Amino acid sequence: MRVLIYKRTHKCDPNSEGIFGNEDCMGRIRNWNYDAVIGIGGNSPCKKDYDIRHKINWIGLEPKKIPSKKKGDLVVFSHFELYEEKGMNIKDNFPNLFQYMYGKQKRFDMSSDLPSDVQEEVKTILDSIKDSPPSKAYNKVDNNYKIKRKINSSNCNGCCKGNKTGITIQKCRK
Repeated sequence: MRVLIYKRTHKCDPNSEGIFGNEDCMGRIRNWNYDAVIGIGGNSPCKKDYDIRHKINWIGLEPKKIPSKKKGDLVVFSHFELYEEKGMNIKDNFPNLFQYMYGKQKRFDMSSDLPSDVQEEVKTILDSIKDSPPSKAYNKVDNNYKIKRKINSSNCNGCCKGNKTGITIQKCRK
């Protein structure tokens, strides 16, 4: 299983609808071939979002990619959990992952051959949401990438400064 693990500097991407890329975070990296994503708080998050530091901020399994005019596709997941600042502390709960990501100053990793102790912790993290529901936006997108209805997030108190946000997704033009 390919897992994208990356450090976040701010909240709101993914948003409350479970759309990864709504603020264009991680750009073209969202187009990479992965089976799951784990977003963790970086060493130096934005001042207003300091409470995400060193925590598991969100997890997504089984991505569905949606073509976008942004740098990369938008992504929703068949299993999704958004924790933000309420996530588990990585240093206390997953010390091998902590050392792997922070000790080596990695911004992101998608290695398919993680050290076995790190792989074990990543599996535990992913297993924790295997029964979680999909992103709220997951069923609003059909198999032809057409929106069944407009997707709006709830009011965001992070990077969106409390404003409602919305996206429009167009059909893939391949």
